[in-house]
Amino acid sequence: MFPECIECRGTRGLCGISPCPLLADIRGRLPTVEAGSVSELVGPSPPSLFVGRFGYPKVRTGPSAAWISDEGEDAAPLASGDPADLFGRPLEEVAARHANLITGGSAMPVSSPGSPDATLETTQLIAMAESSVDVELDFARPIIVGRNPTFDSMSTPLGPSGEVLRAEVVGHASIPRKVDAVVDEGDLLALDAMSELTEASIGEAQISRLLSSGLLGREGSRKLVPTRWSITATDDMLSKRLWEKVKRNPSLDKVLVYEAAYLDNIFHIILTPGLWAFHMLEAWTRGSVWTGTGKVLGDWEDIEPRSEYAHNITGAYYSARLGVLEHLDSMNRSGACLVWRDIGPGYWAPVGVWLIRETVRDAMSRVPKQFDTLMQAVDYVAPRISVPEDLRNSWFVKRSLQTTLDLFA
Repeated sequence: MFPECIECRGTRGLCGISPCPLLADIRGRLPTVEAGSVSELVGPSPPSLFVGRFGYPKVRTGPSAAWISDEGEDAAPLASGDPADLFGRPLEEVAARHANLITGGSAMPVSSPGSPDATLETTQLIAMAESSVDVELDFARPIIVGRNPTFDSMSTPLGPSGEVLRAEVVGHASIPRKVDAVVDEGDLLALDAMSELTEASIGEAQISRLLSSGLLGREGSRKLVPTRWSITATDDMLSKRLWEKVKRNPSLDKVLVYEAAYLDNIFHIILTPGLWAFHMLEAWTRGSVWTGTGKVLGDWEDIEPRSEYAHNITGAYYSARLGVLEHLDSMNRSGACLVWRDIGPGYWAPVGVWLIRETVRDAMSRVPKQFDTLMQAVDYVAPRISVPEDLRNSWFVKRSLQTTLDLFA
C-alpha cells in the first residue's frame, strides 16, 4: 500500500503498477465458479451496458448479458438494471453479482450516435429498456468466464469482456413511453430531458444509461459518455435541478441529525437552518481498502453548487448531495448540510457510488434527532465518528459559527 492509494483509488495509476494491486487482491477474496469459455451468448441483459473511457474520444461500447442465470432463493434480482436493487445484501453478493455478466463491445468514436452501427443500436435499445431483455452476442474470440470481476470505485464491478462481432436484441424490450418520447425529441437539452424523465419516475440508473449511450441531448450533438462519467453527470445535473427548487423554500427551523449504515459505511448527516451549503467528509479508517493508517478527505460548496469537480471525494460527493436535496425537496424546506462518512475495513470491495446514494436515502427516510443549535448536534455526532476533532474543526462548522456571529455584528 502506497501513500497515494487514497488519492488514486485504483483509477489514476499513481503508483505506476498496473493493474492496481489492491483491486487485484480484492478479486482474489471472492468465491469463483468453474471457469470456461464463451464464443457466443444468448442471455438476459439486466438491462446493462458499458462505455469505457480509455482511448477517448474513441471508446469501447457495448451491451452486457448474463452467461449463467442467478441461482438460489436468496439471490437478489436485478430486473431493472439498477444496482440499488442489491441494497441491503451482503458485500460478497453485491461484489460478485456482476461476475456473471459478459460485456461485448467494440471501439467507436464518441460521435457515433449520429450514425450508429448495429452494435450501438442494440446497446441503445437496451439502454431504453426498463426491465431485463434477451440479447444475442457473437464474439471475435472466446471469452474466459468464471473469473472474479474487476473493480472501479465509481461504477459497479465488471465481469469479463471482449470484442463483439454481432449484438442483437432477440426478445421484447419494454420501453417506457416517456423514455421513447424523450429519445425521439431532437430539440431537448440533456438537462431538460433528465427533468422530464425524473418527473415520470424514471430512475437515475436508467437516465445514466440513456446519457451514456448517446440518447440524450439535441440531435446532432449527442455523444457517447463513459459510464463512470455519466453516473456522476446524472447525479450532478439532477441535484442542481433540485437545488433550483430547494433554494426558494423556507428554511429549516431546527438542526436535524440523520444516521444510517450499510456494508461498514456509517453516515451521519447534519441539516441546519440557513442558506445552502454542502460539506462532505470521508474518513477512511485504519485498515480500510485504500489506507493502512487512516485518512479524512473533504469537499464542499457554499451558497450554490460547485462548478469545479470534487477531486477529493469524487463521485460519492454528487451521489450524497442528490439524496440530501431530494429530502429537502420532499420537506419543502431549505438549509445547509454536512455529511460525515466513516468507511471501515468491512467495506473491502468498492461496488460503486450507488451505495452512497442509497445509504443517504435510507438515512433521510428515518426519524431524525432534533437539536436547537449546531454545536449540540456536533456534540451528539462527534463521539460516534472516527475523528471527532476533524468534525469540530471542519469548514462547515466554522462557517456556520461565523455566520451566526455575523448576525449580531
